[in-house]
Amino acid sequence: MNQLSERDEMLVILMEECSELAIEASKILRFNKGNQLLESEAGDLLCMLQLLEEKGYIDWGNVSLCASAKREKLKQWSNLNV
Repeated sequence: MNQLSERDEMLVILMEECSELAIEASKILRFNKGNQLLESEAGDLLCMLQLLEEKGYIDWGNVSLCASAKREKLKQWSNLNV
């Protein structure tokens, strides 16, 4: 097996967790499933984001600023009550 660097392995796992969260969201819409698995996958994704921050690959302050900017865009471009 090809050995990945720590950064590359973390990014691959992050991608996998993003995909798994998207799949669970889709299943809720398609099959009217509950959100227990959605919460589990969201937790897995949060874990990976926390690890990326702990290892210095992302800065949580910058992530928070980007989240605030996204919230403002959602106010303008979506029907969500944010």
